[in-house]
Amino acid sequence: MTTLSFSADTPEADLARLRQPELAELFAGLPAATDEALSGHTWRGRALAPLLLENAPRPLLGMACRVLATPLNPWLGKRFDGATGVNAWLGGSFSLGRYGCESRLSPVDGQPVLWLDYNLPENPALLHAIRGEVRVFDNHTFLARMNWQTATGFATVLYFTLRRD
Repeated sequence: MTTLSFSADTPEADLARLRQPELAELFAGLPAATDEALSGHTWRGRALAPLLLENAPRPLLGMACRVLATPLNPWLGKRFDGATGVNAWLGGSFSLGRYGCESRLSPVDGQPVLWLDYNLPENPALLHAIRGEVRVFDNHTFLARMNWQTATGFATVLYFTLRRD
């Protein structure tokens, strides 16, 4: 088991160097987020540990996460409104990726999470298989993971942080 330590001042910089198994270990020990804690705000998102780069050298993984935090990535984060939410995109002029929110146990690790379910009729069919999970990292940051539902279970596509600016 890895011993993980982080700086409360720069959690995203610390998290960007971690691979999915390390983030999964950290994620498993965090308390569940609530829709009340997130509701009414837009949260800046930052992608971490994309599955496609899982075996890349750490410096390349860190560099990719830094690039994903620039305007080259049109995903800005998420907006929450009680039991629903939507992804925030560059320009803010369109909505794509609505989700329902509920507190439940994660089917991935069995621990409580705020569950984000994209299987909604207004979403394009490609998004219906996405399930997000959100937990509290610190007073200003949430750690989340994006899962892809398959016929046999869930595959974690990436982790991300949500931080209120």
